[in-house]
Amino acid sequence: MKLRPALVLPLLLGCHRDPPATTAHPDVPASRASASADAAVSAADLAVPEVPSSAMFSLRGSTLRKVMNLLAPGVPTRLALGQAAPGISPGLGEHGVDIDPDAPFAALVIPSPSAGPGGGLVSPVVAWPLRGGMEVIDNAQAGRGFHDIGGGLFQPTESAQDVLLNGGRDGGAPASPCWVARLPTRRWAMLCGPGDQVRTLAPWLLRAAASPPDHNVLLDATVRPEPVRRILGNQLAALDAQDPRRTDAGSNRALLAQFEAVRHGAENTKQLFDDLTSAHATLAVEETTYQLRAEVAFNNATGASSRALVGSTVGQHAALDLLRRLPATATSYFAMGFDVSALAPLLADEGTDPRVAAAFGPEMVRFQDALRDITGFRRHGQRAMGFIPGDGLTRIEVLRVTGAAAQIASLRTLGAAVPRTPRPSGANPGDQFAILPTPPSVPAGSLRLRLGPDPARLPPQVPAEVRAQYQRSVLLVPDGDTLLLIDALDPVARYQAMSTGPRLAPTVPEDRAAVLNLSPAAIIALLGAPPPADANTTDAIAGTLQAQRAGDTGARFTLSVDAPALAVNQVRDILAQLQAQQAQMMQQMQRAQQQAIAAQRRAQQGGGMGMPPSAAQLPEPDFQLRPPQ
Repeated sequence: MKLRPALVLPLLLGCHRDPPATTAHPDVPASRASASADAAVSAADLAVPEVPSSAMFSLRGSTLRKVMNLLAPGVPTRLALGQAAPGISPGLGEHGVDIDPDAPFAALVIPSPSAGPGGGLVSPVVAWPLRGGMEVIDNAQAGRGFHDIGGGLFQPTESAQDVLLNGGRDGGAPASPCWVARLPTRRWAMLCGPGDQVRTLAPWLLRAAASPPDHNVLLDATVRPEPVRRILGNQLAALDAQDPRRTDAGSNRALLAQFEAVRHGAENTKQLFDDLTSAHATLAVEETTYQLRAEVAFNNATGASSRALVGSTVGQHAALDLLRRLPATATSYFAMGFDVSALAPLLADEGTDPRVAAAFGPEMVRFQDALRDITGFRRHGQRAMGFIPGDGLTRIEVLRVTGAAAQIASLRTLGAAVPRTPRPSGANPGDQFAILPTPPSVPAGSLRLRLGPDPARLPPQVPAEVRAQYQRSVLLVPDGDTLLLIDALDPVARYQAMSTGPRLAPTVPEDRAAVLNLSPAAIIALLGAPPPADANTTDAIAGTLQAQRAGDTGARFTLSVDAPALAVNQVRDILAQLQAQQAQMMQQMQRAQQQAIAAQRRAQQGGGMGMPPSAAQLPEPDFQLRPPQ
């Protein structure tokens, strides 16, 4: 995909011209850059300096139109920017519609100077490109609300609130009005962010927004760990000051457990950034394919979290022997060589929801924990996963598990011990799963489970696609030090077919820690949702992860992902559809609960006995063998 020509403003070097006539299409730029004007700019004028030391994150982009087309295709770009940009930069106010969607842009994220109530931890400082002939440019040059401080910068005066609507009129804290700046390429931009930071950061923003990144790069992002470390250190100190053990609340076990989980995550993040050396990523567009490239380096892993990350990945290779055991009909696959269980210092403990335990009983909890231990993503790292289109998308996993047969036998025993009668809560744990018979055609010790309610007992209003999802079952087959897991409409037939059919033979570099080749349907399935039938496209997203030793204790991670635009669009659209359906279901559940509460109150007021709380109001146990979210 070719980059569009840059735009140049009709207002050059302070010479006023009439605004351009309004065009019929709102997204058609009012003027185009002339090649001679840009050619007059020297390479030194366009050289981007080093990212300021105060910045935590820097971003350069080719055009906002391409970014908006990726995030919200079909939405008029100027309309979307007019609504979204003031939310990022409140000082932009009504000038969101003045942004030029076809010009380069740049942004920095800095520690927030606001220490008052409601002040965030970070603040964005953005160079929004302006279209030519905008009134705010005339105002800046004429000194209306601005004064020229040199270097192409026009600082807002105290009266700038009358020129720039900054979102402070609703009673909230006033936003800093944006500055106006002339870029080296003679285009114009508005620099928006904390007023005391814009002047300092302007040299980088002006150069970075003057020209797009190289080589068809859509976005270029860099993380600077030094400022992040200070933020995380202050955040951890503030968190420790709220330790419940410092007060009488320390006796509250639930509150203490919640605090420990939050602090564990904060400390892990701080340890990673304490050892992070550099992080850089680019998103490019080549013809009809997005190309994501990222590099993250830890030169010296000293913290427990960093050591766990480096130690579990460096020297590990994708489990290609497991991958080649998948059937050739698997059009999508994923394989990894590092052991996720070694990342325990990075992961919060998977606890059981006490409401689920109270509703379904301790036997159900023990079965759920055992199921998670044998199949959970956190328990076993070396695995291969394949997806076969048709019949709701079959998922086949090959996991390296020590003592697979014994673990399956223990799981069967725990499942048989779960009562099949209702509990005092009204919930029947036996309705949530079932142990199904296995034919003699599968190896001895195999286990087949239905992980969900009996589809024959579902209400008639349940959609057909949901009913079909509950008709699926899971077959667990032990094979020495490996475990075969088949999630399908008929996993026994799938097992028999793959036992005699050809196997997958992918071409994968041997030095990769993980590889993937996933269709949109497979990605949706990995996220734990049933993929629509029309998501089985042959356009797959392909990627690899490489982990190499850096120094004595460090590592360098390289991620490479190539994603066809069609596949990206399908995943985005399906996720948006699923979110809308989930929101609708939540609204329906809330209305049903409100009606049930109202009916119970009416029954109590009439002297009758109210119905006990419905088990439908409790969260369902997580028995879907979902990969990591």
